[in-house]
Amino acid sequence: MKVIVSDHVFECFDAEREILAAAGAKVEVHQCKSAAELATKVDGAEGILNTYLPGIDGAIFDAAPRLRAVVRYGIGLDTIDIPEATRRGIVVANVPDYCIDEVADHAMAHFLALARKVPFADRKVRAGEWSLSYVKPLKPLRSMRAGIIGFGRIGRALAHRLAPFVGEIVFHDPCVTAPADGATPVALDHLLSDCDAIFIQCPATPDTHHLLNAAAFAKMRRRPILINCARGPIVDTDALATALDQGLVAAAGLDVLEDHGAVVKGDHPLKQHPHVLLTPHSAWFSDAAIPSLQRRAAETMAAILSGQRPAAIVNPEVLR
Repeated sequence: MKVIVSDHVFECFDAEREILAAAGAKVEVHQCKSAAELATKVDGAEGILNTYLPGIDGAIFDAAPRLRAVVRYGIGLDTIDIPEATRRGIVVANVPDYCIDEVADHAMAHFLALARKVPFADRKVRAGEWSLSYVKPLKPLRSMRAGIIGFGRIGRALAHRLAPFVGEIVFHDPCVTAPADGATPVALDHLLSDCDAIFIQCPATPDTHHLLNAAAFAKMRRRPILINCARGPIVDTDALATALDQGLVAAAGLDVLEDHGAVVKGDHPLKQHPHVLLTPHSAWFSDAAIPSLQRRAAETMAAILSGQRPAAIVNPEVLR
């Protein structure tokens, strides 16, 4: 059997090769830049291990008639056409419970840095200014209401971290309707209008695309700090830049961007705004996270190819 790695950010694949060899599979590593390129590599493959490459859909499945499984190196599944995979009987799985602590810690780091205006003050001091005037106004953390959009594993871990700092925690998640982990469920409009800090931790789906858009920013009466450590397309980048300029949003901490190339390589206003903190999609990373992710994705693929039921199957109906 053959398992294709579509794209990756890893230095070696010893774990994948060892684990999948025990299941009778050989690993073939590629660094494809497009789905069209991947389509030329997958003939004869029974499994695909996918990192960030989008477009794992019908065209890929057509090119891989023996394909039995697609396993995502990560939590989000927006790179894979799950309905089409299900229609064809292809198992889709992910690694849903890795890097929970890393992402929650990273979101907290963004929040604390921006709430206390640490990056802004640092730049002022380096420029020769030593004053309290430029950090005013400064809300005490204990007076803040924090809102979390998406209350899965990371959202709940974040709530536990926020509890010692803020006065109240609310969340919005269509799948969670009862209080949990010290947080109270609210309607999305209520969260947008009545929170001092808003954390995005929901998945990227057609329903959440540009969930934070110009209309959403217009509802933010309390000039919140916005933190996005989930997926870039959930936030309309240009609308956020306008909201920052208009004072609808006080600050933004972004680990992901809708189009990071347009921001990083261009003269985008987000780079110029004094109260924007940008990190390079590093929230998930730690020295322990990568080997754990590689091993668990390979174990999931090996289980599927061996006829077992993996713990993290996304479309279990294909097994019936």
